Order: sequence, then C-alpha cells, then structure tokens
Amino acid sequence: MQYKKPNRGKGACFLAGVAVLTVVMAAGCYTPRTMAPSPEPLDKKPSTMKGNGGQQELSEAKYMVEHGDYTVVIPRLLQIISNYPNSKYSLEARYLLAVTYKEVKSYRDAIDVLNEYLRIAPEGPRAKECKKLASSLSEEYEQKYWTEEKLEARIDELSKALQKDPQSVDLQLELADLLWKRGDYQNAGTMYARVAQEHPEKANDPLLTSRIEIMPSGQYLVLTPGEVQRRAVEKQPLVVINLASFRSGEDLFTRQPLYYSVTGQAVNRSDSVLYGVQVMVTLYGFGNVVYDTTTANIGRLNPGESRAFSVRFSNFDDIENVYRYEAVGSFER
Repeated sequence: MQYKKPNRGKGACFLAGVAVLTVVMAAGCYTPRTMAPSPEPLDKKPSTMKGNGGQQELSEAKYMVEHGDYTVVIPRLLQIISNYPNSKYSLEARYLLAVTYKEVKSYRDAIDVLNEYLRIAPEGPRAKECKKLASSLSEEYEQKYWTEEKLEARIDELSKALQKDPQSVDLQLELADLLWKRGDYQNAGTMYARVAQEHPEKANDPLLTSRIEIMPSGQYLVLTPGEVQRRAVEKQPLVVINLASFRSGEDLFTRQPLYYSVTGQAVNRSDSVLYGVQVMVTLYGFGNVVYDTTTANIGRLNPGESRAFSVRFSNFDDIENVYRYEAVGSFER
C-alpha cells in the first residue's frame, strides 16, 4: 500500500501549562507547536488596526519570549498574526514565533516560519536575522532529523516491504512512526490500531499509547498534537505567568525594605469565560515556613484574556529570610 504525502495544514500543538508555579525569585513557562495561516504579501493594503492594540500585544509577547514563557506566547503570537495581517506587527510576530519554536526545539516549524517571513518581506527589518537563523537551523535539523527527501524515500521503501511481508510488526511500527513524523496522523493512527488489535502484547507500548487512545468498545482516538493541546487546555484553562518579585518601601530607622511584593498575570487559555478567577499567593521562609498568604481577586476572564495582579507582604520576621513564593490560580467550575 502506498502512502501519498498528505496536504499538511498548519496545525496546532500543544502546549501544556500549569496553574501552580513555584518559583525561587523568578518563573517561566515552556513549550510548542502551532502554525498560522499563510498571509498575503505585504505590498497589499494593510488591514485596519484598532488604536495601538497591535503594538501593545506585540510588546507583551516579546516580553514573554524574553522571559521564557513559551507555552503561553505561541498562541498569542499566532493571534497577533491573525488579528493584524499584512502589518509590521504580524511580521515581527513571525520572527518571534520562529525564535520561540527554536527554543522549544521545534526546528522544522521555526524554519517554516522564517521562510514565510522571507517570502513576505525579503528586505524586511529582520530579513538578515531570518536568513542566518534559517541557515543554522536547517543545518542542525538535517544532522539530527530526517530530511523530507530521506523521510519520503524511507516511507516508500517500508510500504513496498510491507506488501511483501504484511504481518511484520516491526515494519508496521516503523512505518507508523515515520508517517506520524511526516504529519500523516490518521494513517499512522490506523496502523497503530491495527497492530494493537492483531498483537495485544503491543497494546501497551509507550509510543503507541502516546499516539492513540483505544476505547473499551475497540474504537480508537488519534492523539494528534492538536488533540493533546485541547485536552491540556480543557483540564487546566487557567495559567499564571510572568511571575516576579521585588522589595519596596524603607524603614526610616533601619533603612530595611518594608514590603515584599509579587506580581504576575492570570491567563484564560480556553474558549470559555472563566468566572471567579483568583490567584492565591503564599510567601515562604527557610524550611518551608509559611509567612503569609493573600488572594488577588481577578473576577471574570474572557477567552484568551490576561489580567495582571500585584500583592504585597509585610508579615515576616526578616525580609532576608524570605525564601520563595507560590502562586496558585483558581476559578469557579
């Protein structure tokens, strides 16, 4: 059976995040893959923008990239590209998206975004950087991963081998793995399901169970990157990002800081409104001694909305003994 190369959409992947962040004076988020629709070239009339919203969103996204909040920033950058097509904001967002993909080791996606930037604006402000980064990533990618040509050749080779030996489990699993890497998730899932059905001893194989979920009825669900991301957001739609701390105020006599402040942002990653959003911040000393805890009331968060919070502590014996803090987000289900 021949497996023709599918039309690959620029899908979404996942990125999972947690709403409980324990940090020692700093925090960050990590993670990866989604592609935006290819826009029209920039020589077309730019779309209308509302105020300086694009600049504000881009500044926030850039801050996230610089501070390693990769899980959250990828969908934000994609949203900027979608909301402000044919603009300088979407162009810069592509460069930042490529940098983010690079940081999470998603080299193929990074290369695709860089090439897209160069196609749209070959003389753009980031063109030189894009060319340099695309070149280095392509070289590294080819050394570590299958090139597209080698991947297609091996898939064709395995397909022919399976025609001669259709019962070979090893050939089926290798072909399924390569189809998955190519993005042909449905054909790969079908092959994994057939292996699990015909060879029950393989049903609990870690790679197989990470790519399909077999129901008690015998039906199966392909765990594409998009499905994995959807489940992660459904399980934990609220995340707390951009956590930071600083000392403020000064005692008139001792000249010691009076307050320990913690700031951050609560983000609704889901497609539904979250009500009663709160962030509980706890301050710890050495030995996990709890100095104080307080709650920042956020209230309602619309889909994709983020809101900043700031809390201040003064209940400690010595500010130098403050060891860490923890921020936990919650909402009404």
